Amino acid sequence: MTISRTSRYYGLETLEVDGKLTLSQRLTGTPPEFPDSLNHTVVGGETLDGLAKLYYGREDLWWWIADVNPTRFALELSPGEVLVIPPIRVATRAPRS
Repeated sequence: MTISRTSRYYGLETLEVDGKLTLSQRLTGTPPEFPDSLNHTVVGGETLDGLAKLYYGREDLWWWIADVNPTRFALELSPGEVLVIPPIRVATRAPRS
């Protein structure tokens, strides 16, 4: 997966912890809420980049789904998990300068 330079994960390395690939750090706190978000129930074999392609038409926006679902392990989804999918207008907004 490619990490966008506007992602909070940009520049972070992945680490192997207890045999699982993980991000070196994740921010904590309450994720943003958007009234027009969708809920997606994960089925076998789905990935964040695949969901970003499905909902946004762009695989590189996978990190935005990870950002609004901070309690999920971003690189390993389990069938039955429900993820919040933020609206495309939010995922593609330009960063503030």
